[in-house]
Amino acid sequence: MKVLVLSHSSELAGAERSMLDLFDHWAKKGLVEPHFIIRRPIKNLAPELRKRGWGYTAIHYTNWSQRNPSKQAESVHRNALFNTQAVFNIEELIKELQPDVVMTNTIVAPWAALAAHFQKVPHIWFVREYGDTDHQHVFELGRENTYQDVDSLSGLVVTNSKSLAQYLRQYIDKNKITPLYTPFNLDYLRQKSLQPAKNPYKRKGSLKLVITGKITPSKGQSEATEAVGRLNKMGHDTELCIIGTPKEPGDDEPLKNIIETHSLGDKVHLIGEQSNPLAILRFADVGIMASQQEAFGRVTFEYMVVGLPVVGSNSGATPEMIEDGKNGYLYNNGSVDSLVDQLIKYASDRSLVNVHGEAAQKKAELMMKGQHNADALMDTVIAMAKDKDKHLSQPLNFSHRWLEYPDIAKQYIEDTGSVSLGRLTYQRLRHRAKLAYLWVAAPFGNHKRYK
Repeated sequence: MKVLVLSHSSELAGAERSMLDLFDHWAKKGLVEPHFIIRRPIKNLAPELRKRGWGYTAIHYTNWSQRNPSKQAESVHRNALFNTQAVFNIEELIKELQPDVVMTNTIVAPWAALAAHFQKVPHIWFVREYGDTDHQHVFELGRENTYQDVDSLSGLVVTNSKSLAQYLRQYIDKNKITPLYTPFNLDYLRQKSLQPAKNPYKRKGSLKLVITGKITPSKGQSEATEAVGRLNKMGHDTELCIIGTPKEPGDDEPLKNIIETHSLGDKVHLIGEQSNPLAILRFADVGIMASQQEAFGRVTFEYMVVGLPVVGSNSGATPEMIEDGKNGYLYNNGSVDSLVDQLIKYASDRSLVNVHGEAAQKKAELMMKGQHNADALMDTVIAMAKDKDKHLSQPLNFSHRWLEYPDIAKQYIEDTGSVSLGRLTYQRLRHRAKLAYLWVAAPFGNHKRYK
């Protein structure tokens, strides 16, 4: 089966790794011939695709949801030009490659979905995040309108957890939604964890905690660090290893302030991004998942695979993975007091680390054998391709006025000589958008499609 896949980036973070895991599984069985669309500038994802012999096309595009959307008219207009052109480029790629289905990885970039709609090819959307509540993204169209567009543009919506699937059912046709647990190669992950690595911890008898992921307020590294400060003040010798770098400039400032306030310089170890974080995990006792609303938690699963119990917040999909008191503990989301209470149980009784760690490994194995697996999803994809007319996207409900944004922005620049919209003007114009930056674009407003 020929599949064209848009990645929202050319980085190699959790969503991209999960995408690779899925296609590795399918390709090993000879089920797919994938071609990928990645964002310029080209980064770490490209070598991974080349290593597998998979083709890719690099295109410049931006997002329809992000943490800090531009409020400059010139920038919005320029992005609209790039994104509209990206859709046309993807359409040409569809004509050239003739894929059976088009897929989009993560919610933040809709351009392949739009191209598939115009070229009448079934589209599958992989939603791997809540968007606003987990990654603090701003939905330019609003959450409800964005997800409704995901619904109209997709024949199938795949989530990475049952919890996220349940959440999306309030916005998207429930018959289109199916959960999928990423098909991790457990033996490969365990082998990677045994590769050589430097032990980041300083003291032999300490309770060794680890938290992995981009440093950002929603991921909870500051929360975990505050808990370590309190545990040490209570007499529990505790260390924390933080693997990752700031997602945005300044995201690590609150973390550094807590380290200084509690004098944790020799107890909290910031080791940055690691080429093989799994190899660091074997030095730890307990993994922490402190995200406010994790859609799945790839790192949670990795903790479990290598035999770490996990202490995680009782939000998102984390309770799907952590059975409280069996393979870890759940704490009240956002409560440092609750996190401390759960960590004390391991500090006070180290035998729980091994007992819960073994249970965590068994839980990970069971998740890979359950009904939400990659083989079942491929059966659904094949059925879609065979009956493609049934799964084509729905008519798009937009009118010409939704395409006026760049023209208005351009006129504003010409009239005022300014490239920055005032808050009221920006808010007024922004709400005229219907379908992301494409719909607020209109540099191609005279194109027959938009008449």
